[in-house]
Amino acid sequence: MDANEAREEIRLIRDMVEKTRIRTLEKSHLFFFWGIWIILAVLGMYTLVLLKKTDWIGLNWVVFTALGWIYTIVYAVKSVKEAPAETYAQSSAKHLSIGCGIAFLLIGLVFPFVGLYSYAVIPPLIAAVAGIMLYVMGGIYEWNLLKACGILWWFGAIGTTYVHPYWRTLVFVPLILLAYLWPAWILRNKSREAKVPE
Repeated sequence: MDANEAREEIRLIRDMVEKTRIRTLEKSHLFFFWGIWIILAVLGMYTLVLLKKTDWIGLNWVVFTALGWIYTIVYAVKSVKEAPAETYAQSSAKHLSIGCGIAFLLIGLVFPFVGLYSYAVIPPLIAAVAGIMLYVMGGIYEWNLLKACGILWWFGAIGTTYVHPYWRTLVFVPLILLAYLWPAWILRNKSREAKVPE
């Protein structure tokens, strides 16, 4: 293989990764849904605190989580039926998202419910897993902004340990806006600008 053939193969691989990224991001609806949904759950939790209904906080998270998972499963089933053949990168990103989603469920609801640790530990652990998800997804799609957002989530995980447990979950709102919804917005706009043949 000569240098020109090698360059052409590298170009073809990069084109394939870019097209895969754009096709996937055309369906980035779930990023927006979960970002906004978690912000609403956090605001719901602090509304209950202000109303002195702290006994309902667990129910708040169970309801938001259950409805979020139901919506995600319905949306995913519908998307699979409409989608063309899945690439390796899409399959990797999908499995990463599912794995991290299950970890969020275990960390945020199951383990505290069975008394493994206190609810004060949830925000740093969730932020650490969110960092893994975004950093690895940035590697899959070769997009440094997602990697940077993953690193920001890791700093958030460390930072929340210095915040009073009462306010830890509220720190998620700016983190979600900056390191979750913002890159999803950029990626969605990129996917709208690019025209990818099926």
